[in-house]
Amino acid sequence: MLTLRPYLHCALLCLSVLALAANSPAPNGHPNNDAKTLPPPKPKAPNAFTVSSPVVKDGGDLPAEFTGDGESASPPLTWTNVPKGTQSFALIMHHLDPEGKTKIYWVLYDIDPTVTSLAKNSKGVGTMGLSTVHNRVEYAPPHSKGPGAKKYVITLYALSAKLELNKTATQPVTAETLTTAMKGKILAQDDLNVIYTRPAGSTSDDDKPMRQGGRPNGGPNGGGTPPPK
Repeated sequence: MLTLRPYLHCALLCLSVLALAANSPAPNGHPNNDAKTLPPPKPKAPNAFTVSSPVVKDGGDLPAEFTGDGESASPPLTWTNVPKGTQSFALIMHHLDPEGKTKIYWVLYDIDPTVTSLAKNSKGVGTMGLSTVHNRVEYAPPHSKGPGAKKYVITLYALSAKLELNKTATQPVTAETLTTAMKGKILAQDDLNVIYTRPAGSTSDDDKPMRQGGRPNGGPNGGGTPPPK
């Protein structure tokens, strides 16, 4: 006599799998994101050199006030477990666009070794370098094409020497120039990954006219590679 028990067991198992899939959360809390492009942040060692922010956790959503849709203020940062022998800090904020081009949003170097934090919209600390988003010596707030979540990486470097590039540079220092100067001097580094999702219907801010004297996007400093690892 044919028994239906094995078939019933298989049907119940399939229903259970489908129910689990339906209730699983999207990666990073963003329902439309691909886990391959927005992986969860890696855990850090307890005593590792670490950069963080009081307004956004690693892998979290950057508040709008620090973007082009808000105040355009640079975010506050703090860092701990500074390596012995650190003589200065440097910072690079970048975003890798879908075409594989690295866009630089924030360059800051020659930060005094006694400094362990940056205030919101910090001024007068270190030396500002060139953002390639608008080719200006300033923080470029995230303001890319929407909608969709974009990841921005703030990398802080603890260096064994003060670079003082402003004494020899005839043009604003780029991320490429900075990474070259830092070779062999990086004692430690850490990333703070932040996510920003622009509202649907938003357009790119990258087409605004440049300030007088700016270089056109796509020039020698408009692309490049991510900061050194």
